[in-house]
Amino acid sequence: MEGIKPHIYSRFDGDLGRFFQLVLDIGQLACEQVELSAVAMARCEVVPARKVQHNFRLFRELNMDTLEANVQLLAMHTPVAGDLRFMMMLSRTAYDLERINQEALRLAELTEAYYEHPGIQVDSEMFVDIERIAEKAFHMLQSALQAVSESSVKLAIGVIHQQKSMERLFQDALRYLATYMLQDPRNIQYAIDATIGLKSMERVADHSINIGKNLIYSCTGKDVRHMNIACLDIK
Repeated sequence: MEGIKPHIYSRFDGDLGRFFQLVLDIGQLACEQVELSAVAMARCEVVPARKVQHNFRLFRELNMDTLEANVQLLAMHTPVAGDLRFMMMLSRTAYDLERINQEALRLAELTEAYYEHPGIQVDSEMFVDIERIAEKAFHMLQSALQAVSESSVKLAIGVIHQQKSMERLFQDALRYLATYMLQDPRNIQYAIDATIGLKSMERVADHSINIGKNLIYSCTGKDVRHMNIACLDIK
């Protein structure tokens, strides 16, 4: 695997490789969750919402395997230096992916609530920006996971640099929703739900940025979580 350098002890390589692959596997499932939940809420479709709920349980089981693999590595091999940073990065990535999975479930449950009350008439235009912002968050997450897979600092920095554009999209979408609330107070509850959807996708982007920053720490030893990435001299 591209992200792992070979060691003298093959058992360590095998255990680390299993942990690494589990993190990548839950990463792919998290990407699917982001796509499905955004489609579900933006289009008020219950089928993808229920798929998210089903996948949530699968994710939880895989995540337990990931935690077990992490503990086993620490207990049996006591990694140090670069190996320890790499393991910390994978552990933090698994945590961010778990949070992303929870955001997807939140949108799925909101969507199902609408489905269970078919008398509710919702203007679908109020939810249109959720899918648009989700598309950007999805690509940020994919790029962050690719950075982990390839140990690519360049890709990680590219993800972090998208933070400002995501913030602009989020603010524009909030202003759009405000017009609906001003037009008709009956839209307020739906605008609140749409805001929850937008905020969830913004959090997906934030977690993707966290993954990128932790990858940079793993590769360079520089903790960039509270630093301006533009000021860093990282090759």
